[in-house]
Amino acid sequence: MGEYSPYLPSECLQEIFKYIDENDTKTLYSILLVNRLWCSNIVSILWRNPFKNQKEEKISYKILLTLLSYNPFTTTHTLSSTSTIDNNDDDKEQPIIKSFKESTILTRFDYPYFIKKLDLTNMLKMIFYLTEDKKKEEIKFKNLKKYNNSSSIFEKIWKIITSNSNIETLIINTIDCHKFSKYLEPFFKIPETKKCFSTLKSLTLKLKPQDSLILSELINCINDKIKDIELEISYKSTITCFDSDLIINLISSQKNLEKFHYKDDSGNLFIYPIILKLRDHSHSIKSLTLEQSCSIDVDLFSSFENFYNLQELSFKNFNFEGNHDLFSNIKFPKLKSLSFDDIKSRNQQYMAYVSEPIMNFIQNHSTNLNHLSMNVLDVIMKDTFKTISQCCSNLTSFSCATNDQNDMKFIYLIFKNNPYLKSIDLCIIFPIRNSILETFAREIPESINNITIGYSILGKVQVNTFLKELKCDKLKSFKFNWQNPKNVDIDKMAREISKDKGWIFKGCELKPTQYQRKYIIEWE
Repeated sequence: MGEYSPYLPSECLQEIFKYIDENDTKTLYSILLVNRLWCSNIVSILWRNPFKNQKEEKISYKILLTLLSYNPFTTTHTLSSTSTIDNNDDDKEQPIIKSFKESTILTRFDYPYFIKKLDLTNMLKMIFYLTEDKKKEEIKFKNLKKYNNSSSIFEKIWKIITSNSNIETLIINTIDCHKFSKYLEPFFKIPETKKCFSTLKSLTLKLKPQDSLILSELINCINDKIKDIELEISYKSTITCFDSDLIINLISSQKNLEKFHYKDDSGNLFIYPIILKLRDHSHSIKSLTLEQSCSIDVDLFSSFENFYNLQELSFKNFNFEGNHDLFSNIKFPKLKSLSFDDIKSRNQQYMAYVSEPIMNFIQNHSTNLNHLSMNVLDVIMKDTFKTISQCCSNLTSFSCATNDQNDMKFIYLIFKNNPYLKSIDLCIIFPIRNSILETFAREIPESINNITIGYSILGKVQVNTFLKELKCDKLKSFKFNWQNPKNVDIDKMAREISKDKGWIFKGCELKPTQYQRKYIIEWE
């Protein structure tokens, strides 16, 4: 018999590794250290998204040190203009792009080539932390000596990435990084940036009104093959208004959008022209989310009649005006996900109820629906829940809000009539007693993986009661608003209940939200 190799071939390893979550850096780093073969096959996954969100209290910048050691290119391109970036450690103007005459590769792999997802905001945060520690002399790295400030480090990193990477996903968030525009705008104008962004497939932008110039410059250097766009305009500004024509230009610059998610908190934009422009992509759009706190005439939705490939549709924060009958006549043959969240009707006929045409709309799509969210406040929901329980039988996730305890029996019917249900999210606005929680827990199907209870604030006794009454076989997560008393060990309690239930406990995390704290308990 012939000898067999003790190692799996690279093709097999890559097929296995692609199932690992790219955010599970602990596992990825462990694989990196097994041997050279495993290392060479996992490094591309580890570096696909190097600037991802970090949970650490202080952001790690080690990955920047690796990039700063990488110098594979030789170019003499120079941009003569200068930067006016405000740095605490150096007030002098710095050249935006310098000439590079470097050809030595000091790293083991061609790391920038692996980068496909670029979160520029997180990258800047890492650079700020690196610069801060450099000033404090808390870091000893000889390659840092030639960089005077965060501006020069950003310039170097940007040059390395744009000259050696083909970015597929770009994320820009100026809401969480107020200095962002000062760094970024000049770099959109260099040829390397346009080449690097020529392979873009997905774009996520979270901008303040005063940062519209970023979008303007970005439109000039992206390709026309982007499939997914997520755009959020936040923070009201009495000084600056975001130019809605830029959003129109962004939509116009693309040929076949498949996903468009739009959220406006600025209060300055008109959504009408955006909806009308989306008609140019009616043949390709599969996912559409529109969120804006404003009044809108239902007649405008006639623009969606030809969206035959639409699979996900979400409306949030709208006041629907005009004749609702249009909803009864629209049908999307492929619709699988539908959300009506924080929707109000200003039609006098339907002030106290979810309108009959909207219910007809749900019924028209009930056969294919996998996800349904009905977080509609200040209306009577009993008949709505009853109709959903009768017409929907293929839901895998369901979300709703209720301010009436009597609604619960119809919500339980929805659970019962949807055997494939895996995820439930209930915003319970009425006072929630232990007896209600006990009944709620017992009515939850065994197949449920994820549970969220919103609005109501739970204490230790309520959480303990709820978890003990659950019959779920494969619970993955439980999210709830926490009362946050001192000296209460939720972690210990969850471990003990998990042991009795046979659940494999993963961990607890307390996250601050706008008005309270949210606890997340997770299981394997």
